[in-house]
Amino acid sequence: MCSSNKDNNFCYLLSLISSILGAIGIAAVFYTGLITSVIALAAVTLVFGIFSLIALIVLLYCKRDEGCYCIDKNCLITTMVGSIITSIFALTITSLATFSIPVAILIGVVAFFLISNLIALIKTIICVICLMRCR
Repeated sequence: MCSSNKDNNFCYLLSLISSILGAIGIAAVFYTGLITSVIALAAVTLVFGIFSLIALIVLLYCKRDEGCYCIDKNCLITTMVGSIITSIFALTITSLATFSIPVAILIGVVAFFLISNLIALIKTIICVICLMRCR
């Protein structure tokens, strides 16, 4: 899975496109009024951001060589930071009004970081498992 640099760039591109498409879909559903509360989305994004932070610390503490290799192969750190910051920002605005373009953009950004964080976390777990099997 994405072993060479060329394949790794393709994985970055695939992750970016899928995150953008998912974020546009979630923002559009929120903007049309089908989803009225975004507190659950922001809370789940915050939980996954914190979970990624804990996983990153454990990975670097326990498996330094494999951990650094796997973290270098994906964008876990940037998605983790983005997830935590945007979800906290979205949670501070408790009365998010639907049918508002800036709020829909904020929800899209939160959804983008959630999807990107999930992809990076899954890629990291797969990388660690593959490195443990190859030993």
